[in-house]
Amino acid sequence: MAMLTVSVLLVALMAGLSWKNGRDNAIAYDESSLSQRIDEAAEALLSTMKDAETGQRGYLLTGDEQYLDSYNSAVAQISSILGKLRDAAAARPHQADREKALEPAVLAKMSELAATVDLRRSQGLPPALRAVETDAGKRYMDDIRTQSAAMRDIAARRVAVFSAIAETSAGRLRIVSTAGSLILLGFLAISAVTVLRGLALREDLYHRATSDAELLSVTLSSIGDAVIATDTESRITFINPVGQDLTGWNEKDAIGMPMEQVFRIVNEATRAPVPSPAERAMQTGTIVGLANHTILITRQGKEIPIDDSGSPIRNPEGAVVGAILVFRDISERHRSDAQLKASNEQLQQFVTAAAHDLRAPLNSTSVYTELLARRLAGQIDAEREQILGYVQSGVRRILRLVDDLLAYAQATHFELEDDKQTPIENALNTVLENLRSEIERTAATITAEKLPVVAAHESHLVQLLQNLIGNALKYHGDIPPQVRVSCANTESEWVVSVSDNGVGIQPVYTQEIFKPFKRLHGDDRPGSGIGLATCQKIVAGYGGRIWVTSEPGKGSTFFFSLPYREGGATNRARA
Repeated sequence: MAMLTVSVLLVALMAGLSWKNGRDNAIAYDESSLSQRIDEAAEALLSTMKDAETGQRGYLLTGDEQYLDSYNSAVAQISSILGKLRDAAAARPHQADREKALEPAVLAKMSELAATVDLRRSQGLPPALRAVETDAGKRYMDDIRTQSAAMRDIAARRVAVFSAIAETSAGRLRIVSTAGSLILLGFLAISAVTVLRGLALREDLYHRATSDAELLSVTLSSIGDAVIATDTESRITFINPVGQDLTGWNEKDAIGMPMEQVFRIVNEATRAPVPSPAERAMQTGTIVGLANHTILITRQGKEIPIDDSGSPIRNPEGAVVGAILVFRDISERHRSDAQLKASNEQLQQFVTAAAHDLRAPLNSTSVYTELLARRLAGQIDAEREQILGYVQSGVRRILRLVDDLLAYAQATHFELEDDKQTPIENALNTVLENLRSEIERTAATITAEKLPVVAAHESHLVQLLQNLIGNALKYHGDIPPQVRVSCANTESEWVVSVSDNGVGIQPVYTQEIFKPFKRLHGDDRPGSGIGLATCQKIVAGYGGRIWVTSEPGKGSTFFFSLPYREGGATNRARA
């Protein structure tokens, strides 16, 4: 890389110097051409002026008109010569100024010559000689010679300067070109050696890659999961024995076939075709997994429940050149899940029936103790009233405990349909309606930000929010409760927060409070210690987390996260 950089810099330097040398030569040539034009025009002007002056003198001395031929010829040429000199000098301001100073002197000299000729022709020699003897013509001619010489001198000096610049530039170019060529020749020799070594290394790497490819093929053929690889056109390039068994296609028939023809998958419930994760992996450039309840239809028409994931295959430059699909038969897991689901449903039915059977005598006991308390009011002493109060309180606590245990047991069934989405706002509205009397009693203020749509059952969201907001209403301080519900999103999950201004929690208990029956405030606050355990069970059922940050005396903020499911990107856009 360093040699390439130096080579590029050398070539750029030589190119720059070549361009500069060419420009300097062009400037020197232009300057030489312009100076030559000025020099020739100035010389022609002096020569013509001398011819005019010679003709004038001959005519003055002899009176013979033939001597005026050179004079008349000079008069005819002066205007053209001045025009050439003016055009040549216009490109150089300092020369243009001298030309402007020269032109009046020329015109004055020509006028002086014309006046003496006219005097000789009309009045004879003496008046003409007297005009000549004033030396005005000599002064004009001296001025013309001085200005012309100055213009020619300036032009010559500029030619010398720019010629020296061009020569210096050419010398510099020769030095740099020679040195650069030697350096580039050295780099070329080094590059040749490097290329030869690279060719040898490539040959070695090719043999290694061939061995690695064979090893990879053997590995993929030996693993217990089905593997299918495709090219960028979604045509199969590899299928291992397990993949052949599950799809019902042998390797010979599958190679080159479109993925969707060999790997046919549908939704178990809707029977709608499911897009191949391999194709989506190539489109997104990320690992893509199947949603739940996906069925593979084999070549023979047999249906097999599977789960899988697709991943893009990239070349060393990072470009996607295909995809690999890994999938497995989960029929046994389906049967186990079905048995577990049936067992849970039986357990839930048992818990519901047991709760009903427990509630019936407890409700009767509660009613009778309430009636007994009313009838004996004022007829029994304080100790017996206190004992009766303990009985009523105990019955209420047992009833509350039965309800909370039932809610904890019913916090199940976290499976979702592929497109099942629930607005958190709907669940929050239900909670606020359920807690209306408690909100009014405590003069609480409940506020909420814009909340997203998430992959969860609404009943579970109601349980979550009702437990958290209900706790905020129960464990408030001396001022009315202020509860705020908000939400943020990360790369993989939604994080919902419920903050309050209540009594807060000691840091040592921030983990303990999520355990069943863990209460921090004794009997002075209602509760069974099951609510937060239920929240944790619900959140964990969706693959999320729940935690709390708190400062005693200032309030608490409970957080729970819900991972994105299929359509998560849409959810984020709607938040």
